[in-house]
Amino acid sequence: MLRSFFLLLFISIIGLANAQYKKGDWYVSPKISFADYSDKNDWDGYSISKIPPVSLTVEYGTNDWLSLGGMFGFNRDKYKNDTLTTNIHRYNKVAFGGLASVHLAGWIEKWSNYSVFLGDWDFYVTGGMLLEWSSKNEKDVWNEELQVYEDFKETDVKFKIRPAIGVRYFVTDDVSMLVEVGRANLGLVTTGLTWRL
Repeated sequence: MLRSFFLLLFISIIGLANAQYKKGDWYVSPKISFADYSDKNDWDGYSISKIPPVSLTVEYGTNDWLSLGGMFGFNRDKYKNDTLTTNIHRYNKVAFGGLASVHLAGWIEKWSNYSVFLGDWDFYVTGGMLLEWSSKNEKDVWNEELQVYEDFKETDVKFKIRPAIGVRYFVTDDVSMLVEVGRANLGLVTTGLTWRL
């Protein structure tokens, strides 16, 4: 049932899509993702400050249905204990890498040799190859076993291949709004603007 719903949604979106995307154009997209608040820790009694996942994507249209580009993204979470002010937890993530997007409306028009998509829509599927660097810095954390306060630092670098699907609506010929779902960004759901240069 759920599979049928997504198939119907996919077909409906393709029906609305447009070959607004063009070969030889540059596209710049500042984006913001919804932060992941599914943290398992109890941060009651902490002051919390967050920089949500933000990113910048630059793409170049290699032809009417494929764009290649790059992405840089960042987010940060900071938790400061309201009672023991030296007890601070910082978590940062930086990601950069390459993206390839298939713009389906242009591809279908090229394949069928028939312009069926009218309007200002662009429906696309993106694959991202990202290098993700994350760091954890925790100060004055109580170690129950040793009965002492300790500091912890940890960094991790991962290479990830991640997909996303997206829809752009061109408000003008050169400006569009976008929504993407998938892990080719730092969050699962991402929104932003695109400027055509």
